Amino acid sequence: MLAFICFVPGGISAFGGLNASAGVSGMEMIFDQDSLLRGFADNQYRFGYGVFFTQGLVLAFFLINIEKHTNLFRFALLALFIGGIARVTNIMEFGIVSDKIVPPTIIELALVPLLILWHLRVARKA
Repeated sequence: MLAFICFVPGGISAFGGLNASAGVSGMEMIFDQDSLLRGFADNQYRFGYGVFFTQGLVLAFFLINIEKHTNLFRFALLALFIGGIARVTNIMEFGIVSDKIVPPTIIELALVPLLILWHLRVARKA
């Protein structure tokens, strides 16, 4: 499930940019063609989501032999958890700008730690 979450918004945002991400969310376009900020902000946004998309590949890889890659798997989950903390800092600064940011934030801050606890049990049994 986490890999899928990384693939879909990660792919749309990495390869479509800010406006594609906004369009899929049913929101208005963020930048017009003449915006100077668009080039920089969109570039940084695409890079971040390229990493997020790759996070999905990493998580899918771990499904094969999850017990053999304990430390790497936990670091991959740590990256998602830190992303959730980053979302919370955005919420603290701007408020909840869209209801669509609440579910991924909950997943990153609640489900990911539970997944780590589950993985601790799996790794011990292996």
